[in-house]
Amino acid sequence: MGFVDSVKEIAEKVGDTVDKGIKTGSDSYKKMTEKSRLKKEIGRLTFETNNIYIGIGKKIFAEQPDSQQFKSQFDNIREKEREIERLNELLSDLEDKIPCPQCGELVTKDARFCDKCGTKIVRPEKKAEHVAAEKVTVCRKCGAELVDAARFCDKCGAKLDE
Repeated sequence: MGFVDSVKEIAEKVGDTVDKGIKTGSDSYKKMTEKSRLKKEIGRLTFETNNIYIGIGKKIFAEQPDSQQFKSQFDNIREKEREIERLNELLSDLEDKIPCPQCGELVTKDARFCDKCGTKIVRPEKKAEHVAAEKVTVCRKCGAELVDAARFCDKCGAKLDE
């Protein structure tokens, strides 16, 4: 056996090993991809099932709010809802937002309309004596409170008289 024949034999063995490695890698990749697909489908179906359970629970809570069978759970829900409401109020204060009177979505305190449902945001008028007592400067054009030393209204852009 000559040198060339020896090199051919080694090359064939290397080629066979590479082919086997590629086939094994390809099979592993296919298996991994299928496992991932199955896990994703299981997660999706579990999520949908849990949403159905949640819907059933909400329906029972709405239709039988005084149910003795679920009294402790319902009391717990009511307590959590009160805490959520309290925390939402704190958050809206920090974000300078107020709830829309129609849909409850938070809108900026200076919004005139809700950006979700279009409802006009009505605020109580400030009493003149209250404004005068606090010496708050307001824009003559839009009525917004002005920052001290402002030359233009930051809400409507009107130039302020000196």
